[in-house]
Amino acid sequence: MKRGRSIYGVLLMLAMAAGCSRGTSEQPGRDIPPPPPGPAANAPGGYEVTEVTDGGAIAGTITVSGPVTKLPARKIGKDPQVCGTAQRESQKFIVNQAGAVRNAVVIVEGVKRGKAMPAAAQNAEIDQNKCEYSPHVQVMAVNTEIALKNSDPILHNIQFFEGDNSLFNIAQPVQGQVNKKKLEKTGTIYVECAVHGWMQGNVVVVDNPYYAVTDENGKFSIPDLPPGKYQVKIWHEYLGESTREITVAAKGATPLDADLKELLAKKTAPPSATSPAAVAGNDTNAKAGNEVVVQMHEIPGSAGAMFRFDPENLTIKVGTTVKWVNVSGEDGPRHTSTDDPEWETPQTPAVLPAGAPKWRTPFLKNGESATHAFTVPGKYQYFCETHGPYGMLGTITVTQ
Repeated sequence: MKRGRSIYGVLLMLAMAAGCSRGTSEQPGRDIPPPPPGPAANAPGGYEVTEVTDGGAIAGTITVSGPVTKLPARKIGKDPQVCGTAQRESQKFIVNQAGAVRNAVVIVEGVKRGKAMPAAAQNAEIDQNKCEYSPHVQVMAVNTEIALKNSDPILHNIQFFEGDNSLFNIAQPVQGQVNKKKLEKTGTIYVECAVHGWMQGNVVVVDNPYYAVTDENGKFSIPDLPPGKYQVKIWHEYLGESTREITVAAKGATPLDADLKELLAKKTAPPSATSPAAVAGNDTNAKAGNEVVVQMHEIPGSAGAMFRFDPENLTIKVGTTVKWVNVSGEDGPRHTSTDDPEWETPQTPAVLPAGAPKWRTPFLKNGESATHAFTVPGKYQYFCETHGPYGMLGTITVTQ
């Protein structure tokens, strides 16, 4: 009897469950409201993807007025079978005859709600093809990965810099090799190949989809922007950045034309890689307290241009200060000088006399310098963190 009641109870429960199931499936779809849009997974700070029904647009042209000095051409000095030998125009400052600026990035800041991030920004890629970065300026969404591809049959070594800090440095010796890296902070990233110094690019990491990169005519357009007052940042790798305040009306078009002549006026003439400098040689008679200069640049060789400290070998007196100056030219790579064992490699061993303090300069751009005073006699061997494995080493002998 108990068993029969048990079976009956089970059957009754199954019937009720089936009835509930049928009742749920028969509810009209319109009675179930869609879940509200949540914060975009790729945007920190609470950016929320939502439908924009009354959005306006920003459009305009970025220019520089007045005389514009063309930057020197880039010298191609390595792997001619792939890279060629002909000089290439600088990509840092491309201006047409009308003064229109290419590759300026226009970013609307502080947008918290709006359209979704474009697929291109969520699947960013830099292709290394014919010894060039493509695209030269890339915009990507924060908290997403960027694909780094080597399409050339030679070694490339791609390095990302955030300000003066190196984020990573990846060797890619295999054609078709792809590495991916996630970037978790907004801002601008400078990109450089450690093997081919003329290969440079930029990545701009954004937290909202309201951005644009100017075309060859300096033009840009940013549609579907919710109405309101905004700060708009205009960033350019050579000129710097400028900010404008705009008000966007519902379903309206807001013009934004910017002349960056003030930024251009602030630029100083780039130092010449061949300009005379107080370069120190093996001056064994250098007096205590003197400052001697070591240049950081590329020199031509039978195997192509090589990165070098010049002079490579230096003899100085105790108390002398060495000043390293990057004279690689406007499109030259960044360099460091260090004797810190933490950064040594099998190709670049650090040598320090007993009791001598180690040093490490920042990554120096063209025209920048750093110094170190030598107070302990002995022999030092130092290197460039990026280009040491490619022959950029030096020695300093300090005597009493």
